[in-house]
Amino acid sequence: METILKKLVSTGERKNILSKLLKGPCCCEDLSEELNISKGLPPRFLKLCTSLNIVKRERTGHKVYYSINPENYLKIYTVLSNENKKTEEKKSLKTNIKKDEFQTTLSVENTKNYEINKINNGFGGTTFILTGDDTSFEIFKTGAENYWCVSCQSENCEHILYLKKASSKNRV
Repeated sequence: METILKKLVSTGERKNILSKLLKGPCCCEDLSEELNISKGLPPRFLKLCTSLNIVKRERTGHKVYYSINPENYLKIYTVLSNENKKTEEKKSLKTNIKKDEFQTTLSVENTKNYEINKINNGFGGTTFILTGDDTSFEIFKTGAENYWCVSCQSENCEHILYLKKASSKNRV
């Protein structure tokens, strides 16, 4: 269960959705507006959470309200707290170092090494799976050289930049 919960909070948007639900029931429309995210993200994510029995679903009129399942409340709270602590630790590890007249930023993020698996997806594109210590990320690349990171729901995230850098060094 712990591994599933860690995967569920793998992005900032997911963390924010679950944090909002920890405060009380909410519908997808309200989540989209308050968190300033796409309208499709909350229902897809909450459908997954409902199927895993992490979130309860209750229809009131034409709206569907979601709330944290009381059995899992403490587990979700603990995982979110731990993930927030990790995020804060990563931010605090960034240190500015002066070198001559240039300012250089040293970041722990740049030292990540992922194992990259390349799969032909059969649709004229390629799927890359970046596997790290305790996480994995899927990136789709079309024949037109467009990238999409499933985890970040983004076309230009740190995982895509890592993949592009690795492919320029012929690691992929």
